[in-house]
Amino acid sequence: MIRLLDLASRSFSRWRSLRMTVGFAALVACVVSPVPCLAQAPNLDWRTIKTQHFYVHFNPNTEPLARRLAANAERAYEQLSHEMHPPRGMVDLVLSDDVDFSNGFATPFPTNRIVVYANPPVTESALRYTNDWAQSVVTHELTHIFHLDRTRGIWSIGQHIFGRAATLFPNSYSPSWLVEGLAVYEESKLTGAGRVQGSEHRMIARSSAIDHRFPPIGELSLSQGDFPFGETAYSYGSLFVDYLAKSRGQQNVGRFVDKSAAYLIPYLIDVPAKSAFGISFSRGWRLFGDSVERSVGSAATPPFPAWRQLTNDGTFVFAPRWLSNSSILYAGTSGRESFAAHNVGLTGRRTDIGRRNSESPQVPLADGSILFSQIDYTSAYQQRSDLYVQRDAHQHRITFDRRINNPDARRDGQIVAVQITPGATHLVRVSPDGKTITPLTTGSFDEQWTEPRWSHSGTLIAASRWLRGNISQIVVIDTVGRVKHIVSSGNSIEATPSWLPDDSGVMYSSDRTGSAEIYVERLADSTTYRLSATPIGMFEPASSPSGQSTAAVLFRADGYHLGIGSCCQVDEEQRVPDYRNTSPGPGVLPVIVDSSRATRYSPWRTLVPRYWLPTFEQGIAGGNRFGFETSGSDVIGRHHVSATVKFPTNKTGVTGFGNYEYRGLGLPVIDVDVEQDWDLLGSVFERNAERQVLGNLYRRTR
Repeated sequence: MIRLLDLASRSFSRWRSLRMTVGFAALVACVVSPVPCLAQAPNLDWRTIKTQHFYVHFNPNTEPLARRLAANAERAYEQLSHEMHPPRGMVDLVLSDDVDFSNGFATPFPTNRIVVYANPPVTESALRYTNDWAQSVVTHELTHIFHLDRTRGIWSIGQHIFGRAATLFPNSYSPSWLVEGLAVYEESKLTGAGRVQGSEHRMIARSSAIDHRFPPIGELSLSQGDFPFGETAYSYGSLFVDYLAKSRGQQNVGRFVDKSAAYLIPYLIDVPAKSAFGISFSRGWRLFGDSVERSVGSAATPPFPAWRQLTNDGTFVFAPRWLSNSSILYAGTSGRESFAAHNVGLTGRRTDIGRRNSESPQVPLADGSILFSQIDYTSAYQQRSDLYVQRDAHQHRITFDRRINNPDARRDGQIVAVQITPGATHLVRVSPDGKTITPLTTGSFDEQWTEPRWSHSGTLIAASRWLRGNISQIVVIDTVGRVKHIVSSGNSIEATPSWLPDDSGVMYSSDRTGSAEIYVERLADSTTYRLSATPIGMFEPASSPSGQSTAAVLFRADGYHLGIGSCCQVDEEQRVPDYRNTSPGPGVLPVIVDSSRATRYSPWRTLVPRYWLPTFEQGIAGGNRFGFETSGSDVIGRHHVSATVKFPTNKTGVTGFGNYEYRGLGLPVIDVDVEQDWDLLGSVFERNAERQVLGNLYRRTR
């Protein structure tokens, strides 16, 4: 995701948007820095599979997913080749399992490279709308390679002279909304699901139109400082590219990529846009904005019976949990302070509880402490999720490097949570002290679990399950993991279940109608009712202990707001048909796996420098220095080399600098520098009145 490095092309929901804004600056720094930025641990045992168009690099524990990703990449390559001109040379694809969040990025410099994180995006509401998450992410990132690698005209001549210099990729100058919008568009079009077809991006656009805050095209940026932050580029960009494709012809998307790759001034994107689409982006954006505003009404009616908003500063609110009938715990931020846990009363008065690293539920325990999960570094290259307990102002970690998140606790302290494995998630039971972890469900690339909640009796668990083919479900399991009941199931996002106080029903959110609403199923007769009515979106319902109120999260143009409404009086008008469709969505492709022979990773092919750039600086003794610089790093960041050589115009000595860095040990990092420089110490004069200069005295430093 980005100008020369694709920023977290997989982010996109709520808290991840905030991380993206920070991550964008860091990734841009990776492009301009001579030292490689790493998304994977370079000291691990790496292996390689070679396919027709890819070198796929992985660790032995991720080999099954890597073989599937390799086949998915070849399928995406073939699909994209019908849309755009194929990239030059082989593409390196790195599968990293070093962080417990979902992401990926791509860069054409110094060679075409993609990094995919092995963590499935089950907690990212926008990314859960997918037939196959691995196919979606590789299609998205490969679109960046097809787009950014395309070089024509004077840019192609420049690359023939200087090589693959970072500044000579014309499409990398495109605005972030176009880079990301194009990738999300192709991801959705080619995989049969994805964010364009899901509800979250439309929710963002509709909410801004309802609140009369629809942004001008110049504000769509990964570095946007206001909500929805970096998600602005993904959501509006993808919907706009989709609008242009449908209104002006899908074939013109590839034509635009070709035309922009040859245009001399890459920032003037309206010129190739008008040539390809017959309309400038500026004009097209105004028409798109008008179409969004015509499609929405107003949000004047209460979104929920007796709705009362408790937080008014917007931005992020996650996972409300009732502490008592008069106070609610949640994690979030108003955007003006660090991400933290809060306690808010029914008057809206808020108390800060403590800083947090992640969007975990804040689960009250019987002894007054709070259970939560958060991510932290476990080494210089790896970040893992673990369980923590906060007592008063002190946080205590109860699991270590166990990759556990999204917890809930029973009255006796028994914990149910999500555990991450390479490419999959499953539910586990955790003892109160964190020492005993027992699997509850299986997890695979085609079956993901998240958001478990204990029933009040402690005998059942409600959870969200995703199945390949874009099947999302709310299911009820027993304490040994057997599925007892399917509450809802379909090609939608079924999420955030919670129990009514007497365990007589399950509340949850679903976007089956095109926008996320709150539903409840009465388990006695399996009847379902829709509780909310909003053109935007509501999430994460939770009934108060007394059963008189429901806490929920409402989306608006400025972010997510916590509020309460009545619970849970329903009538026949609110009843909706059963929603238990288990058929895969349209466009599901068969599972394919690569069977190529795996070899040990070799860094040398990708380490070789692929560019040089001229340099010029003022020298000594009135002269100047001309030279060149270059650098290279292998695809996993184990080796890095850089060199600069400068030649003087007045015979004052060649200067230069060379660097080699090795990270194969993890820590320490071995760094070797060599340098030669010349300084003017002074001049030698005749010992007479004229003081004629006989020569200069120079010093060479090595």
